[in-house]
Amino acid sequence: MKDTKIFKVNPEFPDQDKIAEAAAILRAGGLVAFPTETVYGLAALPHDAIAVEKLRYIKNRYEVKKFSFCVHNIEQAEELIGDISSLAYKLMNKFWPGPLTLVLDSREGETVGLRMPDHPIAQLLLEKVGEPIFAPSANFPGEKAPVNAREVLEALDKKIDVLIDGGESALKISSAVCKVTDDSFEILRPGAITQQMINYVVETKEFLFVCTGNSCRSAMAEGMMKKVVEGFENIHVSSAGVAAYDGMPASKEAILVMKNQDIDISRHKARRVTKGMLKQADFILVMDKSHKHHILNSMNGLEKKVFLLKEFSEEKFGDMAIQDPIGLHISFYERVARELQQSIEGLVAKIK
Repeated sequence: MKDTKIFKVNPEFPDQDKIAEAAAILRAGGLVAFPTETVYGLAALPHDAIAVEKLRYIKNRYEVKKFSFCVHNIEQAEELIGDISSLAYKLMNKFWPGPLTLVLDSREGETVGLRMPDHPIAQLLLEKVGEPIFAPSANFPGEKAPVNAREVLEALDKKIDVLIDGGESALKISSAVCKVTDDSFEILRPGAITQQMINYVVETKEFLFVCTGNSCRSAMAEGMMKKVVEGFENIHVSSAGVAAYDGMPASKEAILVMKNQDIDISRHKARRVTKGMLKQADFILVMDKSHKHHILNSMNGLEKKVFLLKEFSEEKFGDMAIQDPIGLHISFYERVARELQQSIEGLVAKIK
């Protein structure tokens, strides 16, 4: 084989052309070593039989031990796995991109390892390739995983097509490997993410408030809930909207009403609710039945964790809706704020 091409790339200002060339070589069946925040990885396309065979030869893996995937985003993980558990979503959202490999059961019943590296060169390479890649560490079995280009070259010169030299890996330790089955987990390999860190995420309860545009009711509810549970351990609060425009601010009336309660939502940015948000939430609190129907129709398995927020208020009447104040007088916002406050106080009293 020819000498390995070396592309020296500054991770702070990655050369787009060099990364694009490496991605093209990878798509053409080549092997590409690249930096991650843990150690250097060795990439091959999973559907390229010749490239995978070369990778198996270097790593001495023949049907016994599978290769993990590196993905660019959670959507790619969903395509590989199918139905991802709430716990797995929590770990992805907390530690990805980062040094955690998750081992999950795929829709075909096989176990699949997945990681999203936290390194600008790795992320750019994955973006330009446009699909998940196999990426074990760039070394022979039994040898130390390389943390710089020199160590990769000493082992694999003329055995791989390209080495992207991005300097020293920051962590210099392999990713932790964690197997997740439904709501339980097992550390298969210690690494940069510790069991204590994973335990904290597992024990954290996720509260998601949902309305329509995420600029009034759910934004106010998020701010109120955060204030009420301040000092509580293992509680995370967020909000979203079923028809929100991502990045929209809270309405000026909502900001003013919350300011009068010493709650600052001026930096709030609306988010459209996603399946990932719904999946990882332990409690989904909606403002009216239309939101509940929308969520339950969007995916299965959420029936036991979607609630009308007003169910927790002492004042139960009508259709249990907290009305949308958008476009109405600020006095209506104040009324909505009182209903939100009563409902949240009831919710917190229950979870205590």
